[in-house]
Amino acid sequence: MKTATLSSQPLRRGFSLFEVLMVVSIIGIITAIAVPMMNNLETFYAARDRRNAQELVNTSMMAQAAGLDFIKLSSDKSLEGILQSVSNGGMVSTGPLKGRSFAVPGLSQEDIAGAAKYVSNQNGELRYIPESDESGARSRPGSYSNKENYEDRPTR
Repeated sequence: MKTATLSSQPLRRGFSLFEVLMVVSIIGIITAIAVPMMNNLETFYAARDRRNAQELVNTSMMAQAAGLDFIKLSSDKSLEGILQSVSNGGMVSTGPLKGRSFAVPGLSQEDIAGAAKYVSNQNGELRYIPESDESGARSRPGSYSNKENYEDRPTR
């Protein structure tokens, strides 16, 4: 017959102080990394919008050089409508690049609306405007709005 022996050590339940301190320190490290990233979301979105604007303008200019004018072909003549046409793409029908397609696939309406903040339609060509001021008016670095500033610019 077997007899059960009782252990002299009591059953341990819960976590030790060391384990709790390790979990708290890991959570602190993750928080220290994540919080600054969340504060930079606006910068991230602005960089994404500028990148998309550059891609749309470059594709439009290449297509125009090949004989495909998205501005004239777009049924919606608004800036966002033209950018949507560039995103959807088109194919050159004449010339040496016949059959070549130009498109910027994978852009959502939100992406196109964000990119439109950095694009303007000037004389039938899409132009990338790298910066916008707080009032929403577009400006270009190095451009001078009045004669006094123009005369003060450095010369080479």
